Amino acid sequence: MKKTTTIFVLLFNLVCAAAFAQKQLELKDTVSGKVKVFKIGQTIRYKGLEDTDFEKVKIQNITATTIVFYLPDEDEGSPVREVALSEIKSFQKATTIHNITRVLGGVLMVGGAYYMASSSALADTNGGSTGAYLGIGAGMLAVGVIPYLIKPKVYVLGETHTATIR
Repeated sequence: MKKTTTIFVLLFNLVCAAAFAQKQLELKDTVSGKVKVFKIGQTIRYKGLEDTDFEKVKIQNITATTIVFYLPDEDEGSPVREVALSEIKSFQKATTIHNITRVLGGVLMVGGAYYMASSSALADTNGGSTGAYLGIGAGMLAVGVIPYLIKPKVYVLGETHTATIR
């Protein structure tokens, strides 16, 4: 009886592990050996062998040799594209810090532009010159642009990273 229960538990664990195992794309740095993992549901940017720009996609499915992408910005045609791993040149993934600083930078740019546009009205109420308000607005605008100048890390397949699907 105990032997049957043990075999049943082991078989149940194998079935559960196979059912919940998730395919993932692993990019290994050829120099340092660090591994970056991309899973189903993550939003990334990729560039094909023939493409000139990165395209924002969400990973829908990962098979043995291909990755199925959902293209949220696709207007014409099907928003789902299946791409062979051999046809992908590079990946780009923005970190949480990138996303947060871009939001803050956008707020600073809008605030700086508003401050510069309102400089004459602010100077009239406070009785000062517009130069100080223009300077503060330009400073806010300049600081807000900085996060957009810092690009996320690019994983180039075949040169700096190797890709495997597990």
